[in-house]
Amino acid sequence: MKQKLLFFMVLALFSTGLAAQTAKPGIVAHRGFHNFGNSAENSISAMQHAVAHDFEGTEFDVQLTSDGATILFHDHVMQDLIIYETPLETLQKQQAFTLKSGEKVPTLDAFLAACRQALLDQQPRKKHTQLFFEIKSPGSPLQRYHLIGQIIEAIGKYQLHEDIFFISFDLEICILMAKLMPDVPVAYLGSVIPPEELHAKGVPNIDYHWQYLLDHPEWVSDAHKLGMTVNAWTVNDKETALKMLNLGVDYITTDEPLKMREWIGL
Repeated sequence: MKQKLLFFMVLALFSTGLAAQTAKPGIVAHRGFHNFGNSAENSISAMQHAVAHDFEGTEFDVQLTSDGATILFHDHVMQDLIIYETPLETLQKQQAFTLKSGEKVPTLDAFLAACRQALLDQQPRKKHTQLFFEIKSPGSPLQRYHLIGQIIEAIGKYQLHEDIFFISFDLEICILMAKLMPDVPVAYLGSVIPPEELHAKGVPNIDYHWQYLLDHPEWVSDAHKLGMTVNAWTVNDKETALKMLNLGVDYITTDEPLKMREWIGL
């Protein structure tokens, strides 16, 4: 009887360890699933494609214009115009405001309205795509507070609190968002701060470039011990994907989400 009990205890421990080793990271489509059809980075269609394919996350960039509008665009400059120094009406006249898909650069309000509908359409499949919401640094502290206010208002309007994951290279924004919306996960993108130091500043998660995680593999386990999630960006090849898988990261951000599923065995 004792031998049988010991056998089942060992089997349970082995099974638990095996499950931990084979846990797969969530796949985050970088700037949406833009490598699908005729889509474009940071477009509504790219987000819709990511949700339709049930990736664990879809990432997008939000920034402020000089007149207080919030738009989705990655670069701080649009055709030599600094976005936070330029009114929306002027930006709308630029060629780059029309994306390669034919869509216009979306406002945050239009984008989140589309997100809300896409997530509702996803519910019957019993899947859930998180919205990885990168907040870009504006030009001044006043603009920073205005941008944060706009974001919080828009998320409340579309009731997306449970669907958002904030990320930013701006450490002050990360600290503020963690305080203002403690029910929404926040991660720092800056890559150079050890997890325990970041945790002490009040930022609950890390979202680091894959090379820094390879240089500091202990940061993954250190973060997990503190209850922090770890995302690796931006991984676009199989070799690096497998390295991140072996490190035990929680998410992998990629421009190749369909290939990533194959690479990590999902």
